Amino acid sequence: MAQITDPWDHHDWDSRDYVRDWAERQDAGEPHREPAFAVLAETMPFEKNAPIKFLDIGSGYGALAAYLLTQFPNAQAVCHDGSAEMLALGREHLAGFAGRVQFIQSDLSQPGWSKKLQGPFDAVVSSIAIHNVREYETIRAIYAETFTALNAGGCLLNLDRMRPSVEEQLQWLRDGGFANVKSFWDGGKRAIVGGFKN
Repeated sequence: MAQITDPWDHHDWDSRDYVRDWAERQDAGEPHREPAFAVLAETMPFEKNAPIKFLDIGSGYGALAAYLLTQFPNAQAVCHDGSAEMLALGREHLAGFAGRVQFIQSDLSQPGWSKKLQGPFDAVVSSIAIHNVREYETIRAIYAETFTALNAGGCLLNLDRMRPSVEEQLQWLRDGGFANVKSFWDGGKRAIVGGFKN
């Protein structure tokens, strides 16, 4: 169970043209992702006016961060991505939230990736990103490292392709220290899994 070997997801995140074309295709599907984004916002255990700080892992061009910054008008976001081109596009897309967003590049596949991110955080979220590291043990390690980056009372919510299965990922969350672990939404190929830090 070391690695995802299917060629189902080849990306060129270093290419400006590829990144921008990819983002345009994602925007075309925006109405389909809104129900999942709404579940993420409703599951975060905070009042909408709370001055929270959240981390968006693999934030891409900022679609999820923009949604949550709108839902939580006093929130601050740290947008993390491994792609400089994606972060550049994120700065454009999130320009309207100036002063509420930081952009930080680090390699999610490497241990210690969270040390650059100026935590801790009240919530950590991710949308269709963590699966890109491909290796299952790396995903498991990401969950464990995320736990250490959270404040008590915080949560991790991951909207992603469930490779491996939801059940395995829920166990990895438990192994990482999370409580009240569950699947909060099932969209077929995609689901939202997460848990809380007591």
